[in-house]
Amino acid sequence: MKRLVSHITILIAVFVAQNISAQQSGAWSSLDSNAIMIGDQVVFKLGITVPDNSVVEWPLIVDTLTSNIEVLARSNIDTTVTNSKISFQQQLIITSFDSGYFEIPAMDFKFGFQGDTSFNVLSTGVLFLQVYVPEVDTTQAFKPIIGPIKEPYTFIEVLPWIVVITAGVILITLLLIYLRKRKNKQPVFAKKSKPALPSHVIAINKLEELRLAKLWQSGKLKKYYTELTNIIREYIVNRYDYDALEKTSFEIITELNNYDINDEAMEKLENVLELSDMVKFAKAVPTALENDLGLTHCIDFVNETKKVEVQSVESINVDDNQKENQ
Repeated sequence: MKRLVSHITILIAVFVAQNISAQQSGAWSSLDSNAIMIGDQVVFKLGITVPDNSVVEWPLIVDTLTSNIEVLARSNIDTTVTNSKISFQQQLIITSFDSGYFEIPAMDFKFGFQGDTSFNVLSTGVLFLQVYVPEVDTTQAFKPIIGPIKEPYTFIEVLPWIVVITAGVILITLLLIYLRKRKNKQPVFAKKSKPALPSHVIAINKLEELRLAKLWQSGKLKKYYTELTNIIREYIVNRYDYDALEKTSFEIITELNNYDINDEAMEKLENVLELSDMVKFAKAVPTALENDLGLTHCIDFVNETKKVEVQSVESINVDDNQKENQ
């Protein structure tokens, strides 16, 4: 009987502690202005404050908030830690091309505690946005048409002069370089440098170096995921000429969907980026298997998307003939 009472007391204490933590937390949203002209832009902010040992699931926001309100851009999720609490905040640029009084629905945040499978839900408040259309006074008389305005010279008109002057400067510069090299007995043309390694080879080498560094095994979990995602972002920059270093995980996945990449590789990359964001911004602690699997997924993505140089048939025949002659 005493043991049963002890168990019940512990359960009640845990329940009360979770309720107190939830009460100390809060979600919010705000608008820089609640009234705009049609087509104008306004900043929509949303965030949540929770205990610093919490794991937060950010609400999924796509290209629209409602059928009348569109999302034009979004910032990274900013993190602030104060007094054993952690706050997350994001800014979105929104607009509307319809006139009326529109509701921005509440955003639901899920958060829990490390080691606890249950989740609490916090919601922001509902906001309203008034969108106006310009007013036209039809009672006013029509104004006279403005006369022709004298235009400045166009670029096409001055282009021949730019070309002649630029060509003259280039020729004079080349002549001076040639004379200086001849005077110093230097070769006019420098020796061709060794070609750089392909982007996939560079990425694989860096991933193997990261594996050997054993960062997450020594407790440097955030550094491990930061370097892991930086390597894969640099590979995307070199492979697809897309500035992935300055983009969010959502923007990277959205851009890569425009390329011919198989679904399995995209799913692996998306899982790695999502887990990395949870570690860096929500202090999640993945398992050892997840840590090792994240690096393996990155290697698989690089191998699945690497650019393969195809040698022409004529070049192969020439190489074969040269080998036979030798």
